[in-house]
Amino acid sequence: MNGPAPVPASLVAIRGVSALGVAVMTSLIVGGFSAASFTEEGGALLALTWGRVTLIDIYLAFLFGWLWIAWRERSPARAALWAAATVVTGSLALFAYLLGASMRANSTTAVVLGPHRGDTAL
Repeated sequence: MNGPAPVPASLVAIRGVSALGVAVMTSLIVGGFSAASFTEEGGALLALTWGRVTLIDIYLAFLFGWLWIAWRERSPARAALWAAATVVTGSLALFAYLLGASMRANSTTAVVLGPHRGDTAL
């Protein structure tokens, strides 16, 4: 009786961390919108020098996260949709993508490289 192959511990960890990231970011975004005005507090953040530095820093990180997504994806349209999601929701989109990719993968290599590159030796 051969059952499904066991899921590697590294893949279980990726799934757990990404699911936790989705949950945390969703609750923070919902909580933030319910507690304060995005436009008012966002304007205050942009008025601060370190607020601008932090936003540039985080959006550069989002850019590199999205570049990984674009590299993994075969479809430019899907990559563009993930770019829009990343611009709007930031880490939430990155964690959601990682969770989806890890749920469809059978190895950590397939998560990192994508389904069309996942069988390639490193």
